[in-house]
Amino acid sequence: MKPLLEATGIVKEFRGRGRSLDVVALDGVDISIMPGEIVGIVGESGSGKSTLSRILVGIEHATKGVVKHNDEVVASPADWRTLRLDIQYIFQDPYLSLAPHMTVGQSIGDGLEIRGEGTSAERSKRIGETLEMVGLKASDAQSYPAVFSGGQRQRISLARALILNPKLIICDEIVSGLDVSVQAQILNLLVELHRNQGVGIVFVSHDLRVVKYLCDRILVMHRGLVVETNTTENLFAHPQHEYTQHLLSCVPAGLSSSGI
Repeated sequence: MKPLLEATGIVKEFRGRGRSLDVVALDGVDISIMPGEIVGIVGESGSGKSTLSRILVGIEHATKGVVKHNDEVVASPADWRTLRLDIQYIFQDPYLSLAPHMTVGQSIGDGLEIRGEGTSAERSKRIGETLEMVGLKASDAQSYPAVFSGGQRQRISLARALILNPKLIICDEIVSGLDVSVQAQILNLLVELHRNQGVGIVFVSHDLRVVKYLCDRILVMHRGLVVETNTTENLFAHPQHEYTQHLLSCVPAGLSSSGI
């Protein structure tokens, strides 16, 4: 089986101001995601994990390196549009990711309308069904984002991604600003969607407690490099890199793999 998404030799440099040197956010990163896989990308702030996730969907572009989708190099704007038929991105901040002047239904159905999928009635039906899939009501489509909590807004963002029937969703720190009980609800929803829909997940987080609960495999990032890759079980049992060992030393004792 070939990877759904793959990136090799990814370098990302940001220009410094004035005479300052360029900032190297990523320094030769490789990543490969198989269909239906749940992969965690972890690291402290500034490790490059969010930059990498944005490059994987073309929100940002690499200074050097190659992104492949279904074993084909993604280079042209048309290639990136094709990639986004299979891969959707969910942003970290639920309060900024939804347009305040659009109803929930308009935000969720926008992608369907752009693609010209279905009649207005058919799109409305799919919007309602997708809202119910993520634990909200079909009638919520008529409301505006301002009336929803942070956790509910993340469910709406998830619905907006899922309505396009992606093969993979990339979640960038999507539970970091939520309280623990709401985090658990969102994570359990992702597990259920993976089980029922077969959708793959790339889960970007600084919280090893969360990725242990959710992910099959983990990439550890530090200063723009992937310093360790392993199955979740092996990484927690036998961390190889000293930075991974440092991260694990910060996890509360007695962390369970069956819950958060």
